[in-house]
Amino acid sequence: MAYFTFQIPTKKEELLTEVNHFCVKNIVQQRNFLESLKAAKESLREEGAEFIIDNFDLFYSVIHHGKSLPMDLAFKAYQDLHKGVSELDKAIGFLLEDKSNINGELLLKYQNIMKMLIYIYTETALFIENTNLTNLKNENLLKKRKVADQSLFNIDKNKMLLVLNDLIQREIGLFWEPPIVEQNFLSLIAEVCYGFLANPCVKNDKSVRENIFNIIGTLIKSYNYGTVFTIRAIQMIKTEEHLVLCFNDGVKQLVEKFNCKGLIHSLVKECTEWQTDEKFHDSHGSRYCAQFLTAMAVQIPSLMLPEVLYINKYLDHDSYTLRNAVINVIAEVIINVLTKHTLTEEETEFRNDFLTILMDHIDDISAHVRSKVIQHWSRLQKENAIPRKLVNDVIEKIINHLEDKSALVRKSAANAITTFVATNIYSSDLSLEKMQAGLDEHVKMLEAMKTQFRIPHLDDLEAEWDSMALDLKKAIEEELKNEDEESDEEEEENEKNNQEIAEIIRKHLNEKKYKEAFNLARSSGIVNEEFEKFRKENKADEADLYMLLMKTLFVNPLKLLEDLKQGVYSGTVQATEEDVKKLESLQETIDYFTNAIAFLKLLDDALKIMVELLETTFISDMHEAVEFFTTAFQFNMANVDIGIMAMLKMMKRNEQDRKDVIVQAFKTIYLETDGNDMREHCSTVVQRLIRFLKDTPSKNFDDLELIIKEWVKKGILDNSIIDMLWQYFTQKCSISDEESHASVEILRMASLGRATIITKNIKLVANIGFGERGSKNMAFLGSCCELLAVAGRNRIDINSKDPPLKINIKDEIFKNLLDILVQNFFQPVEFYYKALSGAISFVYRVCGKPDKFCDDLIGAVLVGLKKLKEKSTPFQVPRYVYIRLCQLLGLVAVKQLDYLDDTVYRELKRRKQVKDDKNETSKKNKSVNASASTACNNTTAVEDSELEGAQVEDSEAEFILSVLEKETVCGTGVLGKLGHFIRGVCQRPDVYQDAMLQGAAVIALIRYMLVSSQFCQNNVQLLFTILERTTYIDVKESILIHLSDLLTRFPNIIEPWTPHIYRRLKDPSINIRKATFFTLSGLILRDMIRANSYISQMVGCLVDEDTELSSMCRTFFVTLAQKENNLYTMLPDIFSHLVNLKEIKDEDVKEIMKFLFNQISKTKQMENLVDRFCAKFAITEEAQTHRNIAFCLTLIVYNDKALRKLIDNFSSYKHLVHDSEIYASFKAIMQSCNKQQVGKTDLKPLVTELEQNISSVFELDADGNGMKPPQPPKSTKKTKRGRRKRKQSYDDADEEGDFAEQDDIISTPVRRTPRSKK
Repeated sequence: MAYFTFQIPTKKEELLTEVNHFCVKNIVQQRNFLESLKAAKESLREEGAEFIIDNFDLFYSVIHHGKSLPMDLAFKAYQDLHKGVSELDKAIGFLLEDKSNINGELLLKYQNIMKMLIYIYTETALFIENTNLTNLKNENLLKKRKVADQSLFNIDKNKMLLVLNDLIQREIGLFWEPPIVEQNFLSLIAEVCYGFLANPCVKNDKSVRENIFNIIGTLIKSYNYGTVFTIRAIQMIKTEEHLVLCFNDGVKQLVEKFNCKGLIHSLVKECTEWQTDEKFHDSHGSRYCAQFLTAMAVQIPSLMLPEVLYINKYLDHDSYTLRNAVINVIAEVIINVLTKHTLTEEETEFRNDFLTILMDHIDDISAHVRSKVIQHWSRLQKENAIPRKLVNDVIEKIINHLEDKSALVRKSAANAITTFVATNIYSSDLSLEKMQAGLDEHVKMLEAMKTQFRIPHLDDLEAEWDSMALDLKKAIEEELKNEDEESDEEEEENEKNNQEIAEIIRKHLNEKKYKEAFNLARSSGIVNEEFEKFRKENKADEADLYMLLMKTLFVNPLKLLEDLKQGVYSGTVQATEEDVKKLESLQETIDYFTNAIAFLKLLDDALKIMVELLETTFISDMHEAVEFFTTAFQFNMANVDIGIMAMLKMMKRNEQDRKDVIVQAFKTIYLETDGNDMREHCSTVVQRLIRFLKDTPSKNFDDLELIIKEWVKKGILDNSIIDMLWQYFTQKCSISDEESHASVEILRMASLGRATIITKNIKLVANIGFGERGSKNMAFLGSCCELLAVAGRNRIDINSKDPPLKINIKDEIFKNLLDILVQNFFQPVEFYYKALSGAISFVYRVCGKPDKFCDDLIGAVLVGLKKLKEKSTPFQVPRYVYIRLCQLLGLVAVKQLDYLDDTVYRELKRRKQVKDDKNETSKKNKSVNASASTACNNTTAVEDSELEGAQVEDSEAEFILSVLEKETVCGTGVLGKLGHFIRGVCQRPDVYQDAMLQGAAVIALIRYMLVSSQFCQNNVQLLFTILERTTYIDVKESILIHLSDLLTRFPNIIEPWTPHIYRRLKDPSINIRKATFFTLSGLILRDMIRANSYISQMVGCLVDEDTELSSMCRTFFVTLAQKENNLYTMLPDIFSHLVNLKEIKDEDVKEIMKFLFNQISKTKQMENLVDRFCAKFAITEEAQTHRNIAFCLTLIVYNDKALRKLIDNFSSYKHLVHDSEIYASFKAIMQSCNKQQVGKTDLKPLVTELEQNISSVFELDADGNGMKPPQPPKSTKKTKRGRRKRKQSYDDADEEGDFAEQDDIISTPVRRTPRSKK
């Protein structure tokens, strides 16, 4: 066998060429393969492992043919090879039992056998494995399989790995000379391990992974394979994510079983160093390596602790992935190693250094790192791994990132703040008021004890120190100058302990022996400890460091307690050991309260920002803010009600996903309890809801209503809680009247989600509400009426055969209600309007004849009023009687309008539909055989019937309209007769001098105007006269708010008066300006009025001093910009009017235009704005206006077309560029366009052209005259026409603007072209 040596090839093709007298000579064809395998198997049985020498060519043919060979043949070959390797292991074991009989020829022979057999064995196995893996991927089965595939041709990996491990554990190095196994042979075995690891199925097969790393462990320990393994491991980790888990578990196994601790540093180094090379940009590889480092820190944190000292240098590297990896390791090490209560001094120093690193990187330049660091701080807080003194500093830095520009960071910061609240170390009740009270109480107790024992106050010691500090520093500086001249003193004091030395130093300081104190401090052992500590922590000169040391020794709180123990202070009472402990406990408690209060104040700052996060466009911000408020509420945090109310407002948003979050959050807060008993649970929930209702401002009732409505719809508020609310209402439980009243409001809100809650209990509510309790409490009566009104809330379905829910007018409940209303009308009771409003709503929704009820009510009131007047003069009638009469008339008028226009009309249509259905059914029941002519006649009859039906509907609508126009408020009915009374009150504010009465009368007048266009036309001048001249702010607000309804109903009558509405935008009262803007913005967005030139006055509100109005204005223009072309078409005209308004400063003009331009997003619109604004240069000669136009041009986002238009219009502004401000604006445009943007047209050639045009203005010819700029390319006719049109529209806008400047005399304006009612 000595005549050849088998060389392990790098590629299988190399074996086809003879090397060292060996090569593959015979490739077995597939048709002969099965017979050859049988012969080889026989040879294996006879010769054992040596069979490979004669049969190598056969098995080489397997990997040579590759995929063209049937898998069953390849698998049979593998089985024979596996048996051959097993025989080889036995043979080598037998040979090594008696090493003396092994000669050189035998060594070479078995070396060849090992190399040949292991080579072909591993190659065949990997071929089968790779083929199986490819097939799985092609069939898309890999992701579906949770365990390794058990198909027919799957290799038993465990058996293969075990036999290879057994082989390499023997002393096979003896078969080489020198006795070192060649690297290529080891690589064959290692490649099998790597090949098996590359299959993602291995992550679910723990035994295979363990056997793989047993082999790798043996290779590392016995064959010095560590370096190769490190390189190969990281190469593989960079390619496949599942290998992070596999190698992490494997490394842990190598450390624990094979003690390969030195491998950790090599892996960390290899994992990080490649990322510092700028040639490599592998985001996936970086991420996988970061995961691997983090996983190692979790599995073996103690071994990763020293590695942090190596990898922290990468914290300054550009790669945020690498920085994140280092920070992950640091966090895991802190949590798993440095959170023990018994840390050594070195470990404590490590922890502090690591926490400092994390603190610094909260402000990292990368949002990914900032987010990750904040997440780690959250984890540290959960694990109680943050020192108490550091908590407030950490949370303060995190709060700063609640307003971070990155949504990812904001989310992490908000989540972290919530975690700090939920896992706080202070209390489950984070009430700032209670904490402050506790602090004040304990401070008083401490002061009392200090006074009792005459303990010097720290402030006194501080003052004493300040008096000696200057002289002491001079002495120290003198001694330091003479340091080189002085000889070393004998260190006799070193024998004393530090406490004694500190006491002597304090004594010298008190006696003003500063030099003696300083020299003692320098020569004593206390300096060796303390001074070096100060030197590390402080960067100051040596004298200042000594001063700091001396102050620490002089002002020492712990020394005060020590002196107290020793009876140094002679108080009126002798201090005992118990007293000293109590003092120490008090001081600790005070520190606790102080830290807790600082913590709560920081959270209060965070709360304000969280409210803003609720409104951001990122729903992740909103999620985290809601979670914070939910947690804060559970911990009773101060001012959390602000957040709860802000969450309530979110119910008005249109996004359903946001509403769902709010509904779920309030469910967690109010509906989840820890009670096991159902009755106790329901009672707790109801009490919470009642408290919630009491805490909710009236302006937020609608939002609360939406939440409870959603709860009922979704079944969250179940029947058991509804039943408990009914018990509260009926006072079956021992509760107050106030709680019973609150339950009515909650039941009303719940009934909006499920109407049967009230429809099944109408009699119950009426009996209680219209009984003794209702007659004595108008608020309770009003709530009951509102609850009952929900029963008739649904609109009539015109296709329904069932009549709507109506109660006969003769029912006892209406008589009782009428008696209560009349009885209390002339009594000075509170909340009468609530009762009146609720009652009228209930009657019009449920009563069969509501107009009869209202006539009776008004008639009874008028009778009572007549009697009252007979007893006194008209001017002695209480004002509230007139107020209530106006309120009653206004309510009945507007309810009658809604009743006739909707309820009656729909009921007539429903009845007609039912009648038609009956007629059609009766016709179908008749079986008549009609002829063709009859059929024709029938068709004509059907068409005539349809026409008649349409005429009937028209006649019904005309009848109702006629009643509203001529009879309801203008006829001889009760409402019509009392119209003069309302007008009389409005016309004579000098007689009826009462703001509430005037307000009630004006609202009643507006409601009358809503009913009839005739009444509206007759009184519109009166209404606007009141708006101009009344001195009551509330009356003006009421008019402005109700004008929206009037303009919607009768636009042709009200629209000519809109300039008077716009004029209120300049009102000195902020409330009037808000009401005006609210009304106008709603009308414009609903296209009820034209914005025209008055929009510029609304734009001025963007810079209003009131932030609420400014915010409202911004919201309006953002919404307006979303409507197609609305803002874009008005923008040039807005600018023209803005610059002409004297009250708007130039700075405000720029701010307004900047905001408006930011709302324009379409490229085509930006391009057109260039032409429209350049055209304005020629319209005005005002220099400041020119400057503002140039500023507006800087706000345009330029592309090649927009910049070309700017160049084409150069002639319109070339004579103005000499102005420094205008020149600066064009310079800014050119600088902005010079910045090349990826994926966009390069604008530099156009910028150069514009720059040359501008430069030509400043150039002089030989005669000293300015040279003409180059002629711009001729513009198309279309462009010129566009400019002329824009100029004309600008002039028209100026003419329209004159209308706003008319004086305050109210006269009937000229009517514009009538507009049809929508």
